[in-house]
Amino acid sequence: MGSHREHEPRPLNRKVLVGLVIGVTVSATLTAVATTNESPVAHETVEVGSSTPLEPTMRKDVRLTPDEAAARAREEAPLSKTVDALRRKLGVAYAGAWYDNTKRKLMVGIIDRQYIGEVQRAGAEPRMMKNNLAGLTGQKTRIDRMAQSAPPSVVAWYVDPTTNSVVIESKKDAPAETFIEKAKGGGDLVRVEWTERTARPLVDVIGGRGFTVGDARCSIGFSASGPGGSKHFITAGHCTASGGVVLNNGLEVGRVNAGTFDTDGDFGLVDVTDPTAQAPASVDTRDGGPITVTGTEVAPIGASVCRSGATSGFACGEITALDETVNYGEGRIVRGLTRTSVCAEPGDSGGPFVSGTQAQGVTSGGIGDCATAGTTFFQPINEAATKLGVTVVTG
Repeated sequence: MGSHREHEPRPLNRKVLVGLVIGVTVSATLTAVATTNESPVAHETVEVGSSTPLEPTMRKDVRLTPDEAAARAREEAPLSKTVDALRRKLGVAYAGAWYDNTKRKLMVGIIDRQYIGEVQRAGAEPRMMKNNLAGLTGQKTRIDRMAQSAPPSVVAWYVDPTTNSVVIESKKDAPAETFIEKAKGGGDLVRVEWTERTARPLVDVIGGRGFTVGDARCSIGFSASGPGGSKHFITAGHCTASGGVVLNNGLEVGRVNAGTFDTDGDFGLVDVTDPTAQAPASVDTRDGGPITVTGTEVAPIGASVCRSGATSGFACGEITALDETVNYGEGRIVRGLTRTSVCAEPGDSGGPFVSGTQAQGVTSGGIGDCATAGTTFFQPINEAATKLGVTVVTG
């Protein structure tokens, strides 16, 4: 009844900052931390969306050669605008969209054949579906309202436009099966993917270099500015939820302004207090050169995406689901996350995700690790910035 998954999702909060000053060069000290934690892997590919060299992870996960990566960058650049335009034009006939990396083409689900030509004129391939996106989203919202009754064995749920269903990922046990039956509500919109383990937060309390708050070690996400030009950075909320002074190598670089880790999302804000700190519009790829963030356009399902983190460095994959609800256990349920095929490790929490040069979000949690492959979730950056009242710094 679905595929088996071998690992469990959890917030990637080993906590220390980005061993790459991803998004914020909080100070010369942080820059030094980034450059001393280099990846041992020689970079052989180029990043999708820029000419920045990348590690072979990009080619392994997304299976691209450098020439293919450059071609895909050109193809993916207009995807966000095309999806937005079609969603408005198709209205209730719209059943979701995704990028097919085999065909290298944007696929658009519709429930009314009269819109086939409209989709084709936009350069996309139409797919006839039974359910529209509004219906699928409504089913997911219904499950969200049941979230507090979800047992720990129910890992996550999300809308999957490729299968025209709402997927529930779960361990198979009696409480989960009871929850799933109630979630289905007698309908046929829900599909189940069984996993072998339950979700849990990944809080690895250790000492070390980088951004620490108390015993939490996390990664910087993106530089942000306040209404008066104040300097901040956005990170994961489970890193900042307890408040406190933000340290690097024992020196204060900032103070926690806000932290949310609940059904509203997983995002936090740090006020930069170091007067010498800079807040550039850049993401460090360690030994591949920085990426300048130029915007925050949302990439669709199937688009390539890369993330950076203090522990595991720079890694790439694809967006596999939007608006996912993840059950981290102990009542910690987070809505609105984006699912990716990128791996991550403890300590990568809060690090930035980019698609090309567009900021996508900050790392929340994941399933598995980079030794055995895994799945990582991120908090979308636009929602985080809006709720925090700041603007992502762009170049």
